[in-house]
Amino acid sequence: MLNTTKFFAFALLSFAFHISNAQDSLVIVKSGHIPKSEIFKLIYVPVEVPKGSNSILVEEFYNTGEGDQKNVLNMGIYDPRGSEIGNPKGFRGWSGGAKTSFFINNSTASTGYIPGQIYSGSWKILIYPSDVSDSGIDWTLKIKAVKGRGGSLFKPNFANSSINKIPGWYYGDLHMHTLHSDGKRTAQELIEEAHFKKLDFIISTEHNTNSANLEWGKYDSQDLLIINGEEVTSTQFGHWNAIGLIADNYIDWRYPPEEQWINKMVDKVHQDNGLAIINHPYYNIQLKNNFKYDSGLFDGVEVWNGSWNLLDNLAVNWWNDQLIAGHKLIAIGASDTHVSEGSSNNLGAPQTVVYAESLSKNGIINGMKNGKVYIRANGSIKVIFEAIAGNKKAMLGEILVVPKNQDSFSIHLQIENCKKQNVKIFSNLGLFKEAFLNSDDEHLSFHVNDPNIKFLRMEIRDGANNMLALTNPIFISY
Repeated sequence: MLNTTKFFAFALLSFAFHISNAQDSLVIVKSGHIPKSEIFKLIYVPVEVPKGSNSILVEEFYNTGEGDQKNVLNMGIYDPRGSEIGNPKGFRGWSGGAKTSFFINNSTASTGYIPGQIYSGSWKILIYPSDVSDSGIDWTLKIKAVKGRGGSLFKPNFANSSINKIPGWYYGDLHMHTLHSDGKRTAQELIEEAHFKKLDFIISTEHNTNSANLEWGKYDSQDLLIINGEEVTSTQFGHWNAIGLIADNYIDWRYPPEEQWINKMVDKVHQDNGLAIINHPYYNIQLKNNFKYDSGLFDGVEVWNGSWNLLDNLAVNWWNDQLIAGHKLIAIGASDTHVSEGSSNNLGAPQTVVYAESLSKNGIINGMKNGKVYIRANGSIKVIFEAIAGNKKAMLGEILVVPKNQDSFSIHLQIENCKKQNVKIFSNLGLFKEAFLNSDDEHLSFHVNDPNIKFLRMEIRDGANNMLALTNPIFISY
């Protein structure tokens, strides 16, 4: 097992600093060099903040490289309450490579960072090189601690956890970014777009920070549920979404797969009645699964990220193999949106559709947990998929128990707004049935009499083989 202390060794080289006193502030400058061999090492830069400070300002400078030789230096900060893995108390924010400066004071902070009391003592700025050129990274941090009374202490404004208690199908997007991480629009702009797209729910998933979750209550409405989450992001080992979190819960990311922290972090999500979802497992040009944590710990996988492409197809095939092996991962789709309209990752494309007992955090999460989920490319497609044996019926995610006196059952589909497209039904044995949709309200029924079939799921694709809709399975038990 890899030793955590050794893995996250303090890697400051050529360390230098100077301090200069101004009338009402303290300026500290620290610098160093990161060689190419130190890529993915976490470097903690200590800063002593004096008593009476009401704000901290940090500026980061480094050589970004040229041509194919790129440098990327990510950044975050911890206060004196602690920076140990698994200790969320001292966490005060993370902006990754999206910002080269930030501030924190009593009442407000840069997006991605958490306002509040400026404790005196040793703060730690975390810098994390995720790309390093052959010549390495020369970096400098300029930190200013400003004294004074400051404003009133920040008070979180959490989003409501429930909109209604009405059972039904609800449409949402499970993966998105704003200025709180590497997105390019404000939270307000994202909310406006979600209303325009007529989404029922969205899930906040900023990279390695819960700062947005502390303020979503500003945007509460009667027709859009905002669920808290976090994209737990390790460039080295893969990304996953912790969804359904309590608003002020923070999920740490600073550990390798060999250690047991990943088990503890997934357990922490489950304690919030949340779900742990593997994100875009094939998100690379090598066309290989780059998710390095144990998939058996997770509840689901994002098989469809933004506009359909080859990487999504690889993810669906991998998910299908997991189902055949008996690992019931929930398939979800999400936009992973970073900007407004005009990219390949537009909000609400695709959408995850969930059958829930209520439009609430627990309703949506429980519906997903039970596999009552399908994914659609746009807001017009509707799918009903059921299996029936005698007086027993099962929908997506459920188990159809075929009575002992029967050796067969039937499946029924209703598909709207997919005229002139192809529908395929797959089982654990492979392709079961294929049909062409002749109308915009198509009803199909098939008889099943093979006792070796353990599950059935459905795909709809267009003539270019792009996915239009994908269901989770119905499971069969004889």
